[in-house]
Amino acid sequence: MKKSNLLALALTAAAASAFGSGFSLFQGDTTGCADAAGSIAKGGRAGDLYYNPATLSAVTGTVVQAGSFFTRPHLKIEGVDPYTGVRHRAAGKKEWFAIPHLYVASQVADNLWAGVGLFSRMGLGDKFPDGWFGRYNSTRVDIAAYDVVPTLAWRATDWLTVGAGVTLQYLDIVLEQDIDAAGVAGLRPYNAPTPGSPLDVRQHIQGRDELAVGWDLGVMVEPTERLHIGLAYHSQVEVNAKGHARYDVPAPVRAAYPAFFGDTKITGGIDEPDYWMGAVVYDFTDRLSLGVNVTRTGWSSWDELLIEQEKPFLPGHGTLRSVKDWDDVWRFSVGGSYKLDENWTALASFTWDDSPINRKHADYLVPADTREIYALGLSWEDGPWAIDGMYFFEKINDCSFGGRPQEGVFEGKYTGGFSHAFAFSASYRF
Repeated sequence: MKKSNLLALALTAAAASAFGSGFSLFQGDTTGCADAAGSIAKGGRAGDLYYNPATLSAVTGTVVQAGSFFTRPHLKIEGVDPYTGVRHRAAGKKEWFAIPHLYVASQVADNLWAGVGLFSRMGLGDKFPDGWFGRYNSTRVDIAAYDVVPTLAWRATDWLTVGAGVTLQYLDIVLEQDIDAAGVAGLRPYNAPTPGSPLDVRQHIQGRDELAVGWDLGVMVEPTERLHIGLAYHSQVEVNAKGHARYDVPAPVRAAYPAFFGDTKITGGIDEPDYWMGAVVYDFTDRLSLGVNVTRTGWSSWDELLIEQEKPFLPGHGTLRSVKDWDDVWRFSVGGSYKLDENWTALASFTWDDSPINRKHADYLVPADTREIYALGLSWEDGPWAIDGMYFFEKINDCSFGGRPQEGVFEGKYTGGFSHAFAFSASYRF
């Protein structure tokens, strides 16, 4: 059985993400956000090791790069009350999320490069107002993965470079949601979306894995002076999370059921997806380069949600299970760069990003449909300094899904999803 866990529970909560398929992140480097094909097949920045460790061979000297990606997703959610037929509407709070990165890379021998990256390949965040109709599924989720990836690249020949890295990941999760104590007691329809009940119990979950391990491999092939080919593989990362749950219990519920809703430890695990990334770039002139990128994300690693509680918060609820059956998905992009003069370079791309979510089991996790991403970038280089900036607009397609009131999910749809995003980074070569 494939693993799923506390992380999975947290992920059932969020309703908006501007990052990538599922809760993957592809925003580890500013120029890579604007032209992923160039970062995979050609390189040029220390941060390109995020996509392909072999691109370290494009670095000269010792380079330090720092920056961040900023996004503000927006998504509306509609749901139909199965008991009254009333249609409800809600939206997550509009907040800016930051995804920072830091890289150091150096040529340590004629044909050998070493580097290390600090970044995130997994992340999700959202918060809903108290009393919203999906509160029995989620009111808040924050998931952050912090990766440290030491990397080596070796130029085997003039036209072939190979690279490898080790991923050391720290994962932190915070989740809040309500439990319908009145519905459990039979005092009203279970998980009725409205009105809010004064007997609702607020559940707080926090979990972490302080060390999960994965690995990266990459090759960069340059069969001619103008043709660049890159291929990279990023392995699954097996997460084994430990955490705890605590409950804010209204006085009447505590008085009636003093043995229920006690604080408890929670454990579980998940195999994060693996990634295959491939790109081809051709330099049509000394100024113009165009490329294509294909990425496969192995989200079939998540087939169900499974959470083990040391002390059940209700009798018979020691193990929580929910089917997910996510699919492997593809991400396609076309883009390029144009050198405006000796200092300035413009970048642009279009990306089509599929969703892994099985609509039969959709919930308030992430928008369950494809995304279209339009990106523009601008880079400046002068001597040892390089500064990069990027903007993208992401459109999230509308999606309808069925209801499962027992899980706090109601028949409805995601609609009006979009995100504005910016990224900035600066590099200095010693």
